[in-house]
Parts: sequence; structure tokens; C-alpha cells
Amino acid sequence: MKRKLVTAIIAWFILLVPLRADAAGDAEPFSLELTYGEVAQAALDMQEQTAAAAVRTAGHNVRVDNRSDPDADGLIYKSEGSGVIMKVDEYQVYIATAAHCLKHANTFVEFADGTVHQAYMAYRNVDTDVGFLLVPCAGMEPQTFLSILPAAGADVDAIAKKSGDPVFAVSSSAGPNSLILPGFLDEASVVYPNNPEQNVIQFFSMASFGSSGGGLYSMEGVWLGNVSGGDTYGKCWAVPYGDIMREYQVWMAELAQQAAAWQENGQPEKETEAA
Repeated sequence: MKRKLVTAIIAWFILLVPLRADAAGDAEPFSLELTYGEVAQAALDMQEQTAAAAVRTAGHNVRVDNRSDPDADGLIYKSEGSGVIMKVDEYQVYIATAAHCLKHANTFVEFADGTVHQAYMAYRNVDTDVGFLLVPCAGMEPQTFLSILPAAGADVDAIAKKSGDPVFAVSSSAGPNSLILPGFLDEASVVYPNNPEQNVIQFFSMASFGSSGGGLYSMEGVWLGNVSGGDTYGKCWAVPYGDIMREYQVWMAELAQQAAAWQENGQPEKETEAA
């Protein structure tokens, strides 16, 4: 494929990040020495297989619409991203996303059935780019509950994935599951260029800015992490599942401390503090 074709793909997706590996079986080890044309062609070749694998993750993925209050001139600033449903209980839907998608005061989440609900930012760590949202279950329609499916996750090494294995990312910025993005795993742990104190998954896939906070999945539908960043030459980075869960435990510990303080002061616990 010619370079001008790849240039068009970059313009369309804003952040180009596809890559290719040889066919399954006795393939040669994964190589990063690929032309842009090979990168683009591999993503096209993987579309059908990836779309079939992504069906099983459809209920996990949500659109995240984060917006400011109007400023003095009436302007509203928006950040559009993606998220992954990590847990549901009788009170709340728990959603993991990227912290940089939660810059403003108001957040709305669109579930797979197309319904939109107000969400509340419950936790945000800009250093690790992890954020959690809560959506109250009260008032949800039955079809919404049927569309929600918490993602089952694991770290890359825990399910024996290796360099060159196919993966896919899901972008929901235009609606849940609006873009299914084929790709390939590069490394399970690299130093994050955006934060030298953090290690992340490095992979290759088509992605746009709206992919941030969306899930990175194995072809078996296992949630491996959340998309955090990428460049225009094929590399993308995701916060690993294990790191997201460690942040979740920090959040739960903070809630437990708050609950203990409220009880000590004779103040009732709030429903949103359920673990």
C-alpha cells in the first residue's frame, strides 16, 4: 500500500495505531520493523475476526461524556471518552475509565442499550490515569440492566499472552461499541512515555482520542486494561487490569475510612459507599 493511503487513514482516525503480525500457527516472532502500509493492511485483514470476537464484550463498554458548567460566556467544554463496566450491585454500576477523560464537573454515561444516565466521579488519580464512575441503579429500566455486563479481567501475563498475539480496543466516544479496533500486543509492561514512574501495556491498533478509557481485550474477550494514550506511528498504551484493580482497592479503603469516620461522628453512611 502507498504512503498516501496511510496518510488518509491517519487523517481519519486522528491517532493511527494499527499493526500486523503474520498468520497464526508457525508465525515468525512479532516484528516492529513494518511499513505504514503493512500496518494499515493488517488492521483491515483483522476486521472480520475482531468484530466476531468483540460481540461478547458489547455489554461491557460505555460512552463517557464529561462536560463543564457554562463559563461566563456560556461556553461548555467537553471531553468525550470510553469506559468499561467493572461491577454492578443493587445500588450502583461501577465504571473504570481514564482519569484524563474526567476533567469537568458533569458526567453522563451511555450504556449499550442507548440509554443515557448521569454518572458521578467517585475516584480520579491523574498519576496513573485511572478514574472510576458510579451510576445509580435507581430508576433504570429493565432493558438497561439486561444490556449491562461487567467485564471479566486479567493481566496479560496471567493468561499467557505474548508479543504478537491479536488484541482489540473498543472506542465508544460516538456511542457504545462504535469502533472496534484490531491490533496486536507488543509488550505486557513498558515504561509509559507519558509517565516514567508508570508501567503500561504497549500494543498496536487503530485508535482515536475518544478511545481513551475504553477497554483493551484479548480475542477471548478478557479485559486486559484501559486505553490511556498513543502516538501517530502505531504505538498505543493501556493501563493494565491489575493496576486498575489496585486503584479500586485504594478507593475502597478510602471509602471504608470515611464510613468509619461518619459512624464515629454519628452520621449515617450513604448508599453510594457500598463496596
